[in-house]
Parts: sequence; structure tokens; C-alpha cells
Amino acid sequence: MATLLTFKTSSGLGGRCDEKCYNAKHPFCNCCCGGRNHGVGFATAAMNTQRMSENLLEKLNAKKEAVTLPLFADQAGTTSPAAE
Repeated sequence: MATLLTFKTSSGLGGRCDEKCYNAKHPFCNCCCGGRNHGVGFATAAMNTQRMSENLLEKLNAKKEAVTLPLFADQAGTTSPAAE
């Protein structure tokens, strides 16, 4: 099982996006991708994750902004794009 995203806070909380998400058959996602990788398969999820990482690095370098989770906040707690 490949993990595409993982994080852990200083207080010990953490999360990850892995096969349970990108190969999911159910419509709801509660992982750190916020639904972006939910049910889309490994290849698409890997491309999504790469694009997201590049965008976050650009934002951090250009504006010195803090990164917030879920990484795709506009889709947090919603159904995944693949389920719509």
C-alpha cells in the first residue's frame, strides 16, 4: 500500500492519504487530501499529490504562508470529486 501524503503535528496528531482513500468505493473522504484523491486510483492520485505539493511550495516560497490542513480545504468533509 503506497502512502501519498502523511503528516504529524508537534502534538502527535497525524494523518495520511493512502490506498484506503485513492482506491475507495464509498463516497465520503475524511483524509488529509480532503477528497481530492478519493477513489481516483493510484496514478491520478499521485499526479494530484505532485501538483498540490508544487503549489504549496510556490505559496510558501512566494508569500511565506502557513500550510493548513486539510490540504484541499475547499473539499473538506464533502463527497469526493470521483463520487459526484
